[in-house]
Amino acid sequence: MKIYEDETLEELTKFNMKIIQKKNGFRFSLDAVLISNFVKIDNKRKINLLDIGTGTGIIPLLLVNNENINTITGVELQENIASMSKRSVLINKLEDKIKIENIDIKDYEVEKKFDMIVTNPPYMKVKNGKVSNNLIKAISRHELKLDLNSLIESSNKVLKDGGSFNIIYRSKRFQELVNVITKHNFHIKRLRFIHTKVDKNAELFMLEAIKNRKKNIAIETPLNVYSENGKYSSEVESYY
Repeated sequence: MKIYEDETLEELTKFNMKIIQKKNGFRFSLDAVLISNFVKIDNKRKINLLDIGTGTGIIPLLLVNNENINTITGVELQENIASMSKRSVLINKLEDKIKIENIDIKDYEVEKKFDMIVTNPPYMKVKNGKVSNNLIKAISRHELKLDLNSLIESSNKVLKDGGSFNIIYRSKRFQELVNVITKHNFHIKRLRFIHTKVDKNAELFMLEAIKNRKKNIAIETPLNVYSENGKYSSEVESYY
């Protein structure tokens, strides 16, 4: 399996897997690890899961060993990033369970709709914050190719009625997200806020919404990323 000069092959020790990343560029973040641990999959049936904006394929790799998942599809717009995730799937011999599609989610058509969607999408509007000169990073962080409304609209199109939509997003856009998912007939089931420091406001949140099914909202205990000594909290440490 070819690893290019600007890439590195790294260990996901806890999962006995390997992942290809850029040496100095696009790499998976803590956000992907957090949302992977937020999703809840019941044991009543096996599901087919879609990861929108899969990047390096980290979310499929973290979830693939869940015995209640039948298949995982990762959709990635950027060809060179999709190539990395495809090769990581092959290195780990998971091609029978994980499929990577190099396509714009807005153009994605499916014969059989998914049971669950997980996504760690671009979270900054183009007019907000400095857009990176690195195009790969810019597309991953800013809504250059996928804005919030298009994300939810596309998710609605490929998710079954009663299907689960899971997202990690910036707290300052919470109300905007609620407005958009409501417009597309999603109803919040679970909500968890994320604090980087115990004494600071939440910077992120994770949300599960159900398509076309009204739910009572469960607001879960806040997640503190760091403990007082500046290291990962015991919960976050357990994810690794």
